[in-house]
Amino acid sequence: MAYIALYRKWRPALFEDVVGQQHITETLQKAIDTDKVAHAYLFSGPRGTGKTSTAKIFAKAMNCVKGPTSHPCNTCEVCRHITNGESLDVVEIDAASNRSIEDIRTLRETIKFMPAEGHKKIYIIDEVHMLTTEAFNALLKTLEEPPGHVIFILATTEPEKIPMTILSRCQRYEFRRITSHDIAERLMYIAEQEHVMLTKGAAHILAVQADGGMRDALSMLDQCISNTSESIDEALVRNLLGLIGKDWLFKLSEAVFNGQGDIIIKSVDDIVRLGKEPRVILIELVAHLRALMLYQAAPKSDTLAAYADSMTELADQAAQVSPRKVFAVLSVLQQAMLTARTSPTPRVAVEMGLLMAGQTEQSGWQSDLTERVETLEKHAFRVPQIVLDRISKLENVVIEHHISTADMSANSSHEVPVPADENNITDMHLSESIINISSKNDMTQEKPPISDHLAATLHTPETSPEIGVSHSSAEYDTIWKGVCEVLEKGKKRAVLSCMRPGRVVYIGEGRVIVVFKTAFMAKRANKKDYCQCVDEALKSVTGDILHMQGFLEGDSELAVFEKKKTTFLKKETDVEKETVEKKADSTMLQSVALADISEEARTVLDPLLKTMGDCDIYIENKS
Repeated sequence: MAYIALYRKWRPALFEDVVGQQHITETLQKAIDTDKVAHAYLFSGPRGTGKTSTAKIFAKAMNCVKGPTSHPCNTCEVCRHITNGESLDVVEIDAASNRSIEDIRTLRETIKFMPAEGHKKIYIIDEVHMLTTEAFNALLKTLEEPPGHVIFILATTEPEKIPMTILSRCQRYEFRRITSHDIAERLMYIAEQEHVMLTKGAAHILAVQADGGMRDALSMLDQCISNTSESIDEALVRNLLGLIGKDWLFKLSEAVFNGQGDIIIKSVDDIVRLGKEPRVILIELVAHLRALMLYQAAPKSDTLAAYADSMTELADQAAQVSPRKVFAVLSVLQQAMLTARTSPTPRVAVEMGLLMAGQTEQSGWQSDLTERVETLEKHAFRVPQIVLDRISKLENVVIEHHISTADMSANSSHEVPVPADENNITDMHLSESIINISSKNDMTQEKPPISDHLAATLHTPETSPEIGVSHSSAEYDTIWKGVCEVLEKGKKRAVLSCMRPGRVVYIGEGRVIVVFKTAFMAKRANKKDYCQCVDEALKSVTGDILHMQGFLEGDSELAVFEKKKTTFLKKETDVEKETVEKKADSTMLQSVALADISEEARTVLDPLLKTMGDCDIYIENKS
């Protein structure tokens, strides 16, 4: 009897035999048991995960003489014909080679015939994404409303290439990659049934190399069995698959961590002499460093099963190397792998990558970059505390100056009161190079310009604090309306659209405080170019130098300006009251006799006196 490959011999015969796809097999079994089988299915997923095998098991479950049943007997004539590929009721179509519209038209003609020996006629279309657009269109109507005795099962590795019109007419099942643990267990079971000695480490290597596909794992196991009559261990598997041993990996990785260039070059020479590709060195070393990284993060991870026989060496190396170093070397080797893939001299790219990885800390590479940044932060320029204290005191002095200027204006005083504290006097001398506080109350005197940074730091305006104190919301609205008109005339449409929704809440101390309802508008209003346009418009409207500042509605800082506004309004009310009183005091009525009035005044009063008769005459004197 001819030898049968393991992946064919051990193809699953029952739903329970399908490895790693319980979420699909259990659903299909329930659908069969409850008689809720759909007319079309789509099986998608990576290669070797059981799509076609599941489709054949499903066909046997539907056509078994004991069925439909979720557990086909595999002994009746129908089941045996389907297993051997001899059944007339199960048609397998390879869409990669039968992809034209003519092939689909032929299929549409054959589905009219009833099943020959089973209950259903099953059409399994493999690699269905290879069909042409015309073929999909020809299949569409048949797939939507097939005869009652027909079931379509479409299988593909690239479901994204299938039109949505086809996908929407199928029940879709996504096959997952099989875990290395499940593959290794299945390999151990098959090896036991085949009377082959297979170590756990070798099974795990085969499972990892299979990359989630059971068929690939069985093919590699078949290759190992055909090359030895003894037990299959890790050394044999690595040799047959062209992999590198763990001892060599520990040695090379240690040389990279220690920056030993001579050992690195010698190790590369040894591997190349064995006939292995240079890129394999990087691939294997990256896999080893990944195991090292995982051990440092999760020592009990199932991924480390391949290091079961060398876990002590892995633990020792993980303790000697910092995670930061591992990350840096991995990053360099990843870049080297990309370079080696397209380089005409991959060996040079591999050697360069290994040497660069060995010099990460010496050259100040990525692992050292964090330390360098931390060092710069520690030694970065910081303002001495004594300077910060003096700035704070200077701020208080400037604020007192702004408040006192209003009192000096009322008292006609020419002296600015300055606290007698010696430190404050020193601060005032210190501030002479920053801001000029005039000792005279001449508000028309020009003041030297203040830098924007210092003005923002001291919270002082660049102009006189008495400029532009309005006393009512109506005046605020009038000023802001004028600003908008100026912006509109100047064709500053972008600035105008931002400023128009704003609302002025305070004008004083050389500032115009504007509130916006959204954070976006407030942030945009404070842009330098926007502020410059608005400041020019304010100067055009008010004639004063004012600076606009935008705030978000509800900002806690607005309370300060509301308080200042209340203070100014109260102070203005008191001044008006005092003015009225002074005006009343300065007005006096003096009684006079008619003989004391001048001839000119008597001439004017005679007609009035004749009309009014006897009366008292008073003369108002205004001082």
